[in-house]
Amino acid sequence: MLKELFEWKKIRGAVQCAVYLIAVMFLQGVLFTRLSVFGVKGIITPAAVAVMGMQMGGVKGAVFGIFAGIFSDMSFSENTVLFTLLFPAMGFLVGFLSEFYINKNFFTFMVMSVACSILTALAQVFRAVLLSGAELLPALLTALLQILVSLLPMAVLYLPFRKRNANE
Repeated sequence: MLKELFEWKKIRGAVQCAVYLIAVMFLQGVLFTRLSVFGVKGIITPAAVAVMGMQMGGVKGAVFGIFAGIFSDMSFSENTVLFTLLFPAMGFLVGFLSEFYINKNFFTFMVMSVACSILTALAQVFRAVLLSGAELLPALLTALLQILVSLLPMAVLYLPFRKRNANE
């Protein structure tokens, strides 16, 4: 009777997504708060949203993006809803593209991750320039350096999904 009540495959998938999100937030919070290049710290959460959108589809990518956005907004010192609004849109868009238009391989993941990181960096620059009065050129240089610092760790986020894509 209990077996008929729950869909264990869906529960297992939700638990796996939660564990992946916890691991990403742990890496973001522990590793990237310690490492910086010229005072700039990387961000890997957009790449995690991209890979989940690619692997799980648009709707599940958006749901993962909501949770990733909420936890990212809670973990950063600025108290905004920037990531809570941005990450679900990115998760849905990447998921939609992967369902209909793009392949699910490492190269595509890196392209989508860099695109999501650029979008995130531009949103951060837009917020800093408009709300905090920051200068545009230094903010853009900081955003570029943030993306460059995040490139190698972004590639590591694909590792749990490489066997899954090799079987498809």
